[in-house]
Amino acid sequence: MPSVPEEYIKFFLTAFFLSVILTPAVILVAQRFNLVALPREDRWHVRPTALYGGISIFLAFAVPFGLAMSPHTSLILLLAGSAAFFFIGLFDDILRFSPQGKFIAQLLTVVLLVGMGLKIHIPGYPILSIGLTIFWLVAMTNALNILDNMDGLSSGIALVAAVSLAAYGYFFNIEEIIVPALILAGSCLGFWIYNFKPAKIFMGDCGSLFLGFVLGGLVVVSTGPMGSSDGAGDVFAGFSNMILMLAVPVAVLIIPIFDTALVSFTRIQSGRSIAQGGRDHTSHRLVLLGFSEEKAVLTLMLVAAVVSAVVIYLARHSQDALLAVMSIAAVISVFFGVFLSYLNRDIYGDEKKTPSRIAHAVKIVLNKRQILQVCIDILLLTISYFSAYLLKFDGVLSPFNRTLIEQTLPLILVVKISCLWFFGLYRGQWRFASLDDIFKIIKSVLLSSAIIVGALVFLYRFEGFSRVVFLLDAILTLIFISGIRFIMRMFNEYFIRQGERHNSIPVLIFGAGDGGDLFLRELRKRKGHDFMPVGFIDDDPAKKGQEIHGVKVLGSRDDMKNIIRRHGIQKVFLAVLSSPPSLYEDVSRLCKGLETSVVQIRPLIPFQEEKEAGTDSDSRTHLKVIHHKKKSA
Repeated sequence: MPSVPEEYIKFFLTAFFLSVILTPAVILVAQRFNLVALPREDRWHVRPTALYGGISIFLAFAVPFGLAMSPHTSLILLLAGSAAFFFIGLFDDILRFSPQGKFIAQLLTVVLLVGMGLKIHIPGYPILSIGLTIFWLVAMTNALNILDNMDGLSSGIALVAAVSLAAYGYFFNIEEIIVPALILAGSCLGFWIYNFKPAKIFMGDCGSLFLGFVLGGLVVVSTGPMGSSDGAGDVFAGFSNMILMLAVPVAVLIIPIFDTALVSFTRIQSGRSIAQGGRDHTSHRLVLLGFSEEKAVLTLMLVAAVVSAVVIYLARHSQDALLAVMSIAAVISVFFGVFLSYLNRDIYGDEKKTPSRIAHAVKIVLNKRQILQVCIDILLLTISYFSAYLLKFDGVLSPFNRTLIEQTLPLILVVKISCLWFFGLYRGQWRFASLDDIFKIIKSVLLSSAIIVGALVFLYRFEGFSRVVFLLDAILTLIFISGIRFIMRMFNEYFIRQGERHNSIPVLIFGAGDGGDLFLRELRKRKGHDFMPVGFIDDDPAKKGQEIHGVKVLGSRDDMKNIIRRHGIQKVFLAVLSSPPSLYEDVSRLCKGLETSVVQIRPLIPFQEEKEAGTDSDSRTHLKVIHHKKKSA
């Protein structure tokens, strides 16, 4: 195997140029013989597109890899398995296997390869190694197949994953995977150029199954050196190797894993078959939330690259920190998946399906919101306490500190959960988290920290404990518990703004006060309108240039005509809670002849103006609620 980076670059470029040359050739042949995918209701493309792009990816990978491959059993099996999965996908593209037939073919191939020696190395646990390898290879193969649902997505994610695996092998001296990963990356990049929107060619199952198997197989090959590393007899060392061995591949392939989990969960929840196609994938949901197709694909590729880079860096420097960061990432992923699942009605419509027993069980679990909240908080509190020690001791935990964590963690969790429960934090819904919840969390953190320190002084005289650790733990607890309760709102606010950019009716909001704030928030909560808030108008000159929820105050009443002409404003919403009738007349007069209508926003509760004399030369205006009385018909 080559050992210098220049040689690695040569393999990458060879595969890249082969793919760049072979892909147009496949396109020409496919178009010549009418081997194209026609637009379908459950697919995303809108014009006939050439098929069998997986042929160019496979050849661009297999030819240089076959020439450069060392006589290593795992690599020989990797190449043989990749060819087998390529032909399984090719036959499926031509003959259209049933989902069950395709799955059985995959399973038999994987079992045969595992029996010949391609398996995850977990010293001392051969049955676990075999079972985990079979599950991993079949799951990853189908994850890439499911991910192939938008132009450039599957090949782009495979490109990022292959580069990440090559970096993983290079930094951890796992030479067996560096060359095949770089060759795979080159072949994916050459194909991605033609596959990105607007796609000139699709890879088909022969490409997606091939890519999924090779990526999964590279992970399996990488565990050979890790599983046989020194210290395998040490329980803690073996556990650390297991974390490193599993965490990095999972992070590298986070997007196909997340998408597969999301699609499976939402289809089960909606009473649909997992095997059926549809526009309910992560990429489709991002487009529904306001992203363009290109931005959705590039965003998912960027997320995959960032997560891979962070995890590989932490794996080199601190496995303890890696575990903490991966746990936080897992929690965020779960909440983002829940947020995306709120779009089920928009995707599936109101069609009623008979829920399966699994769907019914999922619904029961989801309805137990308090139990789910407590479970997530327990995980976050554990991460907080663990991370406080990592921050204090520069990411390295001594055996003594590990013992302290094990002894005190049960006390920490019981006290903190009890305080959060006592202050009523579990009576609310996370979707409607407010400032009141922040105050509850602050009181809980202060009280629980005092109780914990007092208990440790009483039980252990605080010997061996660091005061800084408990200060950091209180700060992290406040950040994690508060942050997770507002994460749904953050997702919602971000994607609402993305969606607004595609609205076609530019509007102005007159009144950058409480009324304008309430109207803008209500507008963003409502679906089905096509209004795009361009800015605010307010007669207070001090407010000019300020922003409310990201919308800028553009000027005063005197600037309205120029602003309307410049931005093509079609409507002005008058959102002043205590506006006199003359204000509506003045604004309407300004908009006259500009083809701009004025809409008066009435408050839900009517107000009346009341002058309070005697305060100063300028009378102050107060608002008073008028209580409604029932009127007879």
